[in-house]
Amino acid sequence: MNVPFRIEQRESFRVIGYCLHTTNKRKKGRKEIPLLWNEFKEKDFQSTLMPMMNQEPFGLFGISVYNTYEDDSHKFDYYIAVSSHMTIDNELDSYIVPAMTWAVFPCTIETIGKTEVQAITKWLPKSRYKPLNSGYITGRMKSGAPDIQYYGQDGIVEIWIGVTEK
Repeated sequence: MNVPFRIEQRESFRVIGYCLHTTNKRKKGRKEIPLLWNEFKEKDFQSTLMPMMNQEPFGLFGISVYNTYEDDSHKFDYYIAVSSHMTIDNELDSYIVPAMTWAVFPCTIETIGKTEVQAITKWLPKSRYKPLNSGYITGRMKSGAPDIQYYGQDGIVEIWIGVTEK
């Protein structure tokens, strides 16, 4: 049987980029994140951000960071970012992606959402790994790791989910 994902150990790394403070209430994040990506493309923020990428892993990231607000487990931060150790100005934010074991699911831009759902509901429950996050259905996140979308060279797209062995 072919396993539709691979397991990777990664050291922590710093990303810099554009941060959106949003919430899962009324699916607001699902509406605002695509708008952030549209603004990123329309205002050509990529031409500012990509030259700042100067360390592994090389690529563009979409990162959901949960449990950033103690008063509301629905709230989270979403970053469009690159891996970098450069100094940033006030327009950009930074985040340290923690050292982690990741389940990495290859996909396409068109299948990101479907792949995330299948990873959490179908593949991981049958594997020897469990995700560090819960609350996807209710939107009340209990998080041990960020959720990452990785856009690499040559059209590579991956979903990274923080996991631990069962």
